[in-house]
Amino acid sequence: MNFLKKSIGIGEKSLNIIQETPITNFPFMAPTTTASGVTVNSRTALEHEAVYTCVRTLTGDIAKIPLVIERRNPAGGWEFDYEHRLNVILETPNDRHTSFEFIEQIVFSTIISGDGFAVVIRDNRGNPVKIIPMAPYNVSVIEDSKDGELYYKVNSLMLIKEKTSISSERGSTRTIYHKDMIRLRNLSLDNGKNGYSVIELAREAIGLALATQEAAARAYSNGANISGFFKPSATLGAEQVQAMTDKMKTAIAGLVNSGKTGVLPGLDYVPINKNVADLQLIEARQQIAYEVARMFRVPPYKLGLGDSEKAANVAEQEQSYITNTLVQYTKPLEQHMNRVLFNASERRDYRIRFDFSKQAEPSEAVRADFYSRMISYGVMCPNEARQREGLAPREGGDQYVMAVNTGVLGDKEGAPITGDNQ
Repeated sequence: MNFLKKSIGIGEKSLNIIQETPITNFPFMAPTTTASGVTVNSRTALEHEAVYTCVRTLTGDIAKIPLVIERRNPAGGWEFDYEHRLNVILETPNDRHTSFEFIEQIVFSTIISGDGFAVVIRDNRGNPVKIIPMAPYNVSVIEDSKDGELYYKVNSLMLIKEKTSISSERGSTRTIYHKDMIRLRNLSLDNGKNGYSVIELAREAIGLALATQEAAARAYSNGANISGFFKPSATLGAEQVQAMTDKMKTAIAGLVNSGKTGVLPGLDYVPINKNVADLQLIEARQQIAYEVARMFRVPPYKLGLGDSEKAANVAEQEQSYITNTLVQYTKPLEQHMNRVLFNASERRDYRIRFDFSKQAEPSEAVRADFYSRMISYGVMCPNEARQREGLAPREGGDQYVMAVNTGVLGDKEGAPITGDNQ
């Protein structure tokens, strides 16, 4: 492979750019035959109902969580900042995608290919103005031979009119610096250079799932009730046997002929005690669905299966789902967005965060009880509770209150509550 050193003179260091880097190879799309005899790749895996449901559940559940900008309060803690300039970009990242579609796309790419990419477009002052997601098969990750810094060769028609990391570049193929790339990746086996797809790493399990699904479909296609077989007479020739076989398939194949037995001359019917139920296809498919759910770390109840956490209520199950599954995608995405979208001085006082505050709220009654306790203990003020509910603040709602029948344990100066000071 030939290497060409290309000096980039815009205040950045020189990079050893590989000119012939391929950027049109879809990750893990080559046919991969598993031990079950089924070909598994990113496309065929989604044909299994459990895999599709898990992927669709993860992408949709993460995309619907609001992305908020918070400002550090000098007195401590964080507060929402609805006036920051990045709010517009988070709501509408570019001319094609909404916020929901953008998050859904980058999470989907991460699950399917192992990597999700988004290029940040900046104005002349270096402020972000657009975020454009990249198809993972149009991105090559390159490690600089000088110091190991990562940069990317990308190809997208959405970049043609945009100015990217190297202002002199034109067309759809660009070189993107790491500081201009938001990236979400799955597990990496090469120190973070490339992410590996769940589907690729667990292709044998998915192959077994696809094989079971196909076996069930073929069982019903060839006759839902397999109660016996036809034994030809020794006097029949090969052509006659084939003709009889074709007639038999026509007579019993398909759901509309379920339970029927063809009457064919010259063939002896031999009954067997075996049918589709004996194949245990229903049990096998259900067990595989559980295994797929575990692989994607999606709770079984999200797939319509019986939940093992029967003692947990809905709120507890949702909180477990957030903590053990969703955060593994949202936390690194938050960190990369903070790294790329804020400059060094802003990162001390601002952060982008997925707001999970309403994700595990089962009912208004539970929320009302929570707000009541937090306000009565002086942890929240009424306007903070109204803000969480999407309501406008009211006059006097910024005051913090404390129950009058509480005090410091052992405080001898605390005045008892009487009719005069209630």
